[in-house]
Amino acid sequence: MRRRRRPRRPRRRPAPAARALAKILGRGAHERKLAVAGHPPADAAADVNEVPTGRRARGVYLHVPFCRRRCSYCDFYFEVGHPTAGFVASVALEAQARHGELVWPAQTLSLGGGTPSQLGVEELARIVTRVRHFGLDDDAEVALEVNPEDVDEAFAHGLRAAGFTRASVGLQSLDDDVLLWLGRAHDRARGMAALRALVDAGLDVGVDLIVGVPDERPTRVDDDLARVVDAGVGHVSAYVLTIEPGTPLVQLIARGRRRRVDDDAQATAYERFQDRAPAHGLLQYEVSSWARPGRESRHNRLYWQRGAYLGLGPGAHSFYVDDDGRARRRHTTARLEAWRADPVRAAAEHEALDPAHSLREAVAFGLRDLQAGVDPAALARLHRTTVGPAVWRALEAARSRGDVSVDVDAASGPGFGPGFGGPAAGRWRLTARGARFADGVARDVLGAVDDAG
Repeated sequence: MRRRRRPRRPRRRPAPAARALAKILGRGAHERKLAVAGHPPADAAADVNEVPTGRRARGVYLHVPFCRRRCSYCDFYFEVGHPTAGFVASVALEAQARHGELVWPAQTLSLGGGTPSQLGVEELARIVTRVRHFGLDDDAEVALEVNPEDVDEAFAHGLRAAGFTRASVGLQSLDDDVLLWLGRAHDRARGMAALRALVDAGLDVGVDLIVGVPDERPTRVDDDLARVVDAGVGHVSAYVLTIEPGTPLVQLIARGRRRRVDDDAQATAYERFQDRAPAHGLLQYEVSSWARPGRESRHNRLYWQRGAYLGLGPGAHSFYVDDDGRARRRHTTARLEAWRADPVRAAAEHEALDPAHSLREAVAFGLRDLQAGVDPAALARLHRTTVGPAVWRALEAARSRGDVSVDVDAASGPGFGPGFGGPAAGRWRLTARGARFADGVARDVLGAVDDAG
C-alpha cells in the first residue's frame, strides 16, 4: 500500500492520548524533586477561607491497578493475578492519613486504573462511603472506569445504588476486527450489552475509542459513533493509537504479526473523528474528548483547569498549588505490595515546580480545554509570577500557525509590550487545527524559558 503524503504538512505527531500527556510534556529542568516517605499534611481543621484557592479539594482520584489481562498496547501501571481482598481497607487507611493535605468538600471522585470494575459492587460502595465521610458535594460527579466484560445488569444497578453517577467504558471499538487487532477481551455484542445495562441503570455513560488502528475500515469511525450515541452514550474520548516501548504490541509489530502504525493514516483518522462527531451531537471540548452539552467530564476538566486533587492508591498522583505559587505533586509508589504493606508511609516522590515553570505548565495544560481555554495573566496571579516574553512569543507563534486563537480582553492584563506585535491579554484557546498538534504547542510553551529563568 502506498504511503499517503500530504505536502507542507507540519511535521508534528497528531494529538496524543490524554493519558500520555505527562510523558510528552516531560519534567522541567526547574523542578525540585524530593524523594521522601512522608509529607506534612495541612491542618485538616483549617478555615477554608484561610486556605489558598489552589489547595482546596476539587477532586479525588483512586488508582485501582487490578486487571484481568494485559492489553497489548497498554503501558499504565497495572497488576494481573493479584487478589483484590484487603484493597479497600488499605485505601481507607491511606485516606484517613492523607485527607488533611487538602481542604474539603470535593466536587469529583474518579476511580481509574487498571480496571476498577475488577472490584465488587460492595467494595466500590465502601470506597464511595469513605470519601463521603471526608466531604463530597451533594451534586458531586462520582465516576469509574469499567471494562465491558465486567458489566451486567446487576453490576450496573449496583453501581447506581452505591452512589456512582458516571461510568466510562473501555470500549475502544465496536468493530470486531479492530478489537481482535487490539487484543481486547470483549466483542461488539458484549460491548453493546454493557452500554445498554449502564444507561438503563441511570448512569451518565461515556466511552473510550482508539482510532488510527492499521487496516481499519474507512467507515469505522462513523459506525462506532452511530452505535454508541444510539445506545445513549453522551461522552466519547478518542485516542490515537500510540506504540509505547515495553508493551506487547511492540513485539507483535517486530515479529510481523501486526502492521506498523502509519502517522498520516492516524492523523486522517483523528481529523475524520473531529469532522464526524458533531453530526452525532458530540462537541469537542478537550483535545481527546467530545460530549453532548452538559455531559462533559468534570473530573477530566479539573486536570486541565488547575484544580487540586488528592490521589490515593498505588501509582496515583496528587496535585495542588500552594500559597507560594508553586505547583506541587505527589507520586505514590507504583508497587502494589509495597503500598499494601504500609499505605500510610508508602514511598512517594514529591515535586515542587518553581512559579515560572508552574505557570508554563498551567498554560500548556489549560490549552487542552478547547472551550475554557486559558488566561495567562490570571494564571500568573495564581502562581505569584508574571508571564515572561518567551511564553507570549510561543503563544503568538502558535497563533500565527493557526493553532490557537485569542479573545482579547484589555482588563485581563498588559499587552506584549514594545516589539512583541500583538495583545497578550485575553483568553487563548486551541483551534480545531491546533488540537491535532496539541503536543507540539505544549512543548513550545513549556520550553519558553526567558534568559533570567
